[in-house]
Amino acid sequence: MSQPPPPPGDQPGFGPQPPQYGYPPQQPNPYAQPPTQPQGQQSPPPPPGPYGPNPYAQAPTQPLPGYGWQPYPQYPQPPRRGNGKVAGIVAAAIAAVLVVGAGVFLVANGGDDGPSDTPSKGGSTRPAGDGPLKARALWDKRAVRPSKAEITAPVAETWFTGDAVVKTMPDALRSFDIDSGKENWSIPLSGDSCPGPESASGDRLVLQYGTDCDSVIAVDIAQGRKLWAKKLPSPNGRTSHSYSQIALTGDTAAVSWIGGSVAYRISTGAVLWTPKAGSECADKGYHGGAVLVAVVECGGFGGDEYVQGLGEGGAKKWSWQVPNGSEVYSVISTDPVVVGLSAGSLSMTDIVYLDGGRMKSRISLGAGGAEATYRIHCEDNRCTNVAVDGTTIYLPTKTHSGSGTSYSQTNEIAALDLATGKPKWLAKPDQEREVKVVGISGGKVVAYQKNTYDKPGRLLRLDPATRRFTVFMELPESGKDLENDFLDSDSGWWLYKDHFFLTSDHISASANLTDRSIAAFG
Repeated sequence: MSQPPPPPGDQPGFGPQPPQYGYPPQQPNPYAQPPTQPQGQQSPPPPPGPYGPNPYAQAPTQPLPGYGWQPYPQYPQPPRRGNGKVAGIVAAAIAAVLVVGAGVFLVANGGDDGPSDTPSKGGSTRPAGDGPLKARALWDKRAVRPSKAEITAPVAETWFTGDAVVKTMPDALRSFDIDSGKENWSIPLSGDSCPGPESASGDRLVLQYGTDCDSVIAVDIAQGRKLWAKKLPSPNGRTSHSYSQIALTGDTAAVSWIGGSVAYRISTGAVLWTPKAGSECADKGYHGGAVLVAVVECGGFGGDEYVQGLGEGGAKKWSWQVPNGSEVYSVISTDPVVVGLSAGSLSMTDIVYLDGGRMKSRISLGAGGAEATYRIHCEDNRCTNVAVDGTTIYLPTKTHSGSGTSYSQTNEIAALDLATGKPKWLAKPDQEREVKVVGISGGKVVAYQKNTYDKPGRLLRLDPATRRFTVFMELPESGKDLENDFLDSDSGWWLYKDHFFLTSDHISASANLTDRSIAAFG
C-alpha cells in the first residue's frame, strides 16, 4: 500500500476571526491555500482507498431527494500530527442531554412532499384565503424507559412514508398513522439502543441493534417487513461497535465504528466493501442522502483527514484534504457538500463548501465557534437547526434579550452565502421569542417559534426574497403542556403533510424526566 501524499503547506485562517457588523464574527477569507494549492484548485491526490476488492456490481440507483445531514461521531482523539491540535470532542459530549433546538429537513430530508395546500385529513383547518393553519393536538406516544444501567437511550431517528411516521424507541422500531396515532406495526430491537441513519433510502432502512450494537437489520418501513439481518464484522476479535454511524444512499448502507467499517447492498445484504488489510487509512464516518460522503483518517488517531465522495461500490469520486490544524466536526449536508470543521476548539469553528473535491468557500463562525454565535447543533448522527438550499445556508443566531420584558428572549435567522463565504442578511420575526430552523419548503425557510408561558408555539415561513416572516401554522393553546415536555429534552421538529411533529432525541431511565417520545399536531 503506497503512502498518502504529503500534506499541503500551512493554511492559516481557520478558526475564530474578528467580528463583522451585525453578524457573528467573520472577515473576508484570509486563509487562501498556499501557492502550491490555490483556493478552488484540486486537493492533493487522495490517499489509496481503504477498501478491499468489491466482488459485487451495484446497480445504478437514483439519488435521494434533498440531502442528508449526518453529523460526525466525535470520539476522543489525540492532537493532529504536527499542529498541537487539542483533543477532539470527548465521548461525554454525545452522552450529555443538552437542551437545544433541533431543526430537521422537511419530509424526512426529502423536501418533495412539503406542506400541502389543502388540509390533511387529520384535523388542521385552514381559513379562507392564505391564513395560517389552526392546528390541534392530535396524539402523543410514550416510550418504554431504558434500563438504569443504560441511563439514556437515543431515539432521535424519525422517518416518514405514505401516511405513517416511523420512530425508533428503546425497545422497537414503530410505525404510527400520522392522523390517529394508531400503531401500524412494530419490529422488536433487542439489546442496546443504537443510532440509525438520518434518512431512509426510499422505504428502506438499515439499523443497528443488539448487545454493543453488534448487529444490523434492514427493514421495509412501508410494509413493516424485515428484509435481512446479520452480525457486523468483528476485526481482531473486537465485539464493541461503539461510536457507530450508518449512512444510506441508493442501494448502499455504510456502517462505521471505532476500529472498523463495512458496507452492504440494502436490497440483498451482500457485502460491498470492508477495510483493506494493512491500509493505514480508515473510514471514520459516513454521511448519506443524495450522495455518500466518507470521512477518512490516515495514519491513525491524529493523522491526516480527508473528505471523500464515494461512488458505486465505494469507489472514490473525489477527495479533499482537511487543512492542518483542523479536523472534521460534522458533515452538515451532502447536496451540496457542506462540512463543519473544528480548528483548535471543541466546537465547530468553520463551515466549508466543497464542489467535486474543491473548496469553494470558508465561513468562520467566530470566537467561541458555532455554539457561541449560532444555534446549529451536531450530535447523535445529525446536525440540526440548520437548512441548506442551493448555495445558501440558514442558521438561527444565539438567543439574546429582546426589547420587551426583562425576561424576553429572541433571535434571528441568518442567511450565509456558501458561494462567496460571506453573510447575506438577517431576518427577525415580529414576536420576540426564540425561533428554530425546521427546513426548506417551496424555496422558503420554515421555522418553529417556541411556545412561551402565555403563548403556544407556531410555524413561520421566511421568504428569502423579502426577508419577511408569515405565520404558516398556529399550535393550540391546549398543546402548550405537550410542547413543554419537549422543551426539557433534546428535541426534533418535523413538518410532513401539514402535520407538525415534536420528537425526543433521548429517553431517560430517570422517572423525573419525560418519557414522551413523539407528539403530533395537525
